[in-house]
Amino acid sequence: MNEFIEKNRRLLRIYCIAARIIGWCILLVAAIMIIAEILSGGRFIGAKGVERLYMLEGLLLRYMLPAFLALLVAQFIRYLYEVEHQPGWILRYGDKILYAYAVIVILNNIWQHLFYIIVRYSDFVKFGTSKLFYVVLAVLLTGAKALILVGLAQILRRIMPVIEESKTLV
Repeated sequence: MNEFIEKNRRLLRIYCIAARIIGWCILLVAAIMIIAEILSGGRFIGAKGVERLYMLEGLLLRYMLPAFLALLVAQFIRYLYEVEHQPGWILRYGDKILYAYAVIVILNNIWQHLFYIIVRYSDFVKFGTSKLFYVVLAVLLTGAKALILVGLAQILRRIMPVIEESKTLV
């Protein structure tokens, strides 16, 4: 592993810088949009009531959490190629961030699909099989996302001590 890192140190440094820039830019844009929406009283995007919740939920899931993942990747790469570098806050708690992200993805699916169906179609006879197919597909995709995130958290939790030990052997 050390041989691979030494061979690709320059490329890893470029990836790390790119991931950090992307992560911070996404966080900055999301924060500006949230602040502008709150200060404008809903006029910034033109959303009212429940639509504002969907907008804020979209900012959280589509911007902020992926930005934290980009910063997590950047810290992990930097931790790999710098011998004396200690893991940052996001990397130290990366497994917990990934677990929380998995829970948020599941709760978002419940909010978007199941809650919407219960409110909109209280009589399941009118619901129809085409919409049921859509819900089943959404549940399967959400389950896959959650399992991938949990798997990445498990990998991260187990690989960090191995990397730390390999750094002490060098």
